[in-house]
Amino acid sequence: MRKQFGKIIAIFLICIMMVETVIASEDVSVHPSNGEKSIYTATGRDEELPDLLSQSAIVVDMSTGYTLVEKNIKDKLYPASITKIMTAILTLENAQMDDVVTFSYEAVFTVEAGSSAAYVDVDEQLTVEQCLYGLMLISGNDLANGLAEHVGGTMTNFANMMTDKAEEIGCLNTNFTNAHGLHDDNHYTTAYDMALIGKYAYDNCEAFKTFCSTGYYECQPTNKQPEIRYWRNNNRLINEYKEEYYEDCIGGKTGYTDKAGGTLVTYANINGRTLMCVVMKSANSLSAYADTTNLYDYVKEYVGQEVYDKFDEEYAKLSQSGEKETISSGNVSGTVDKVVLENDKDKDNANDGMWIGWKILILVVTVFIIYYVYVQYMRYQRRKRRRLMRMQRRREMEMQNRR
Repeated sequence: MRKQFGKIIAIFLICIMMVETVIASEDVSVHPSNGEKSIYTATGRDEELPDLLSQSAIVVDMSTGYTLVEKNIKDKLYPASITKIMTAILTLENAQMDDVVTFSYEAVFTVEAGSSAAYVDVDEQLTVEQCLYGLMLISGNDLANGLAEHVGGTMTNFANMMTDKAEEIGCLNTNFTNAHGLHDDNHYTTAYDMALIGKYAYDNCEAFKTFCSTGYYECQPTNKQPEIRYWRNNNRLINEYKEEYYEDCIGGKTGYTDKAGGTLVTYANINGRTLMCVVMKSANSLSAYADTTNLYDYVKEYVGQEVYDKFDEEYAKLSQSGEKETISSGNVSGTVDKVVLENDKDKDNANDGMWIGWKILILVVTVFIIYYVYVQYMRYQRRKRRRLMRMQRRREMEMQNRR
């Protein structure tokens, strides 16, 4: 019986591990589009939209926070290096430009091989300002590590600060595990949340505008590096020597990993308004640039002043009522849905609770079925052994009778 009980416990533990694996994979994995048409435009001209290679996209009017175009903006996706916008926010809010960052062994050598880096040395000292330029221009992952340790003490503490800040801003489906954006299954966000983060950085961190729009920077010699480092912005939309150069673009942050695909947050002056575009899960970096410029071109051609006038009117009303500012959908008719996405957070929490309940029920039923099958199997084995023992006795008796 002890052996049987041990087998039952082992089966039970295996079932728990299997269900926990399913739960973890569902909670943090990329949520793909459900295939339904989910594009919204302020003009209603869906048929004029370019074919987007990005799974998720949003274009926001920065003055009001209303969206001009949106596609699958609540899909959970991996952000890659646009993560560094949040890293810059926390650094600008918790450190001084002339603070000295001393790079630890972990900050230098925990960077994934082949990923973007400034190639700092252990115990090298850079100012926060130098680090932020390298963070935004060349997307230095070692610089992100150093800033995280400088501000948060450890990467874990800093990542928790990032997630808390995202929630404070109003993000609904964001979790950060690092300051650089290299892949982690539990490091995810949405285009909607990145729009909130990008808008917060642009509106509340004046220096951020400088860092994200600078095309070229010279990092002066340090205690470990006697030569000047020359850093050119990775964002091709603001580099006039690149084919992807877009004259209206005034800054942004690039990102790419194999699992995240191309990600891009940019700002542009279009028809007298400052706009922000977020694209995520594009085929690659080049397609992220193409989708961004196509979206800006669409807005430039089809969104007229009457749309912005309606946005301004609705925004003024909501501001007077004291309603919380957030990224919102709006259209020409003035129908503004400012609470749907926030209410969705409560719905998501409720749905998560329901799913956990169902998973527990499935686990209990699965264990019961396995236990039932096991008990029936053991009964069958006992009956089989008894039959064999009876047959053996008959043979022995027959042999004795013959003798």
